[in-house]
Amino acid sequence: MLNNLNIKKIFKHIPQNFISFNSKIVLYAGLIAYWGVILVGTFLQIN
Repeated sequence: MLNNLNIKKIFKHIPQNFISFNSKIVLYAGLIAYWGVILVGTFLQIN
């Protein structure tokens, strides 16, 4: 119970903009990696 309350307090101190900004970076990095693998696989013809 105490642990759960501490986590909620920590998240209240983190600005909402920071969480949104961080998730966008992770999303874009994931998409770049995904398309990078597809393009490299296409040009090198890895099956």
